[in-house]
Parts: sequence; C-alpha cells; structure tokens
Amino acid sequence: MKTFWQSFVAQLTPGVRTLLLLLAGVYVSASIGGFTHSFDLKMYLAASAAPFWHGQIWRVVSYALLPNGIFDFLMNSFALVLLGAQLERHWARGRLWLFCAITAAGAGLTHLFLASLPMVGAAPVMFGLLIAWAFECGHQPAQFPLFGEMTVRQMVLIFALVSLAIMFFTAGLARTAVMAAGGFTGWLYLWLRHKWLMSRSGRAVHSERINRLEL
Repeated sequence: MKTFWQSFVAQLTPGVRTLLLLLAGVYVSASIGGFTHSFDLKMYLAASAAPFWHGQIWRVVSYALLPNGIFDFLMNSFALVLLGAQLERHWARGRLWLFCAITAAGAGLTHLFLASLPMVGAAPVMFGLLIAWAFECGHQPAQFPLFGEMTVRQMVLIFALVSLAIMFFTAGLARTAVMAAGGFTGWLYLWLRHKWLMSRSGRAVHSERINRLEL
C-alpha cells in the first residue's frame, strides 16, 4: 500500500496537484454542507439551463468541480492523475487548465440543450483528457494487460468505447452525448490549434525564403 501511494504521489505534476486539491476542497465543502444541512453547493455550481440563461454563466464550467459522490470523486481523481500528468508533461500547466475548461464548457453547453436536470461531475473533462492523450501520443506503444502491446490510439479507442457504453447503460443517452461532447470539444480545440500552428510555421518558412532571395 505504501509503495502504491508513493508511486501515485510521484506521478503528480504541479497543475494536476492543483486541480486535485480544488476537486477535493469542493467535495469536502459540499459534504460538510450536506451533512449539516447548512448549504448545498449543487444549487450554485451545477450545470442547469434556467440559472444559466438568467446570467449564471459560470455553471457551464463549474459543474465539473463538484463530484457526483465519493465514487465519482475517486474515479475522476485517478483518471486526472494518469491522464493529466501525461499531458502536462507534453504541454504546460496553463494549457492543461485551459484544455480542461474548454472541454467542460463544450460538454456543459451540450447538457443545457439536451437535459433539464442539473448536472455535476468531471466525467466529460476526463473523457476529453483521454481523447487528448490519443491526439498527442497516438502512435506511441503501450502495454494493455488483456491485449498485450498496442498503440496509445488503439488503447484509447477501447477505453472510449467501454466508457461510452457504461455511461449509456447507467445514465442514459443524453448523459452519454454530453460526455462524448467533452471529448469532441477537446479534439476540436487540439485540431484547430494544430492547424493554426502549422499555418504560422508555413508563413515563417515562406518569409525566410523571401528574405534569402532578397539578399
């Protein structure tokens, strides 16, 4: 147990550590409020259409900070450490946070149009991080216990299909679409950013060639 905990802590990066502390703080606060019946954070943070259209626009992102129970908190925290730490090593702390906010917003907006009940939980963000892992490291080899060696993209495809199937049979079609929207939003952001960087790189090379010709 001690070895597992040391390995778990060793994987933490600064950005992931901050997000974990934030999730834990919100969960503990919500638990205290529910236990004492003094306040309900879900009333202020959950993604809900009526409050959002009345000006509470933070709800389209803030819902992801409030876990939907202890199991949701533990599972999403574990996914955040595994996926978020991998991506932060490729990116940077600020970019990881921005990506999480963008995926949360994409899934939150989708929820506002598909469902009427309030939504909490970071599952759409974790699904977005899973898709981002495939986008950034898709061709790298990885070991999968049941299937042996495969690429990260193949592994992500299996995990994504299993996750969507579990969500569909446990939470229904609307919630599955919301989680998928988080992954699609994250992929779209990365794809557009990649295209923008490629276009800038192309213009820089073109300008350098022109300068050489002028010389």
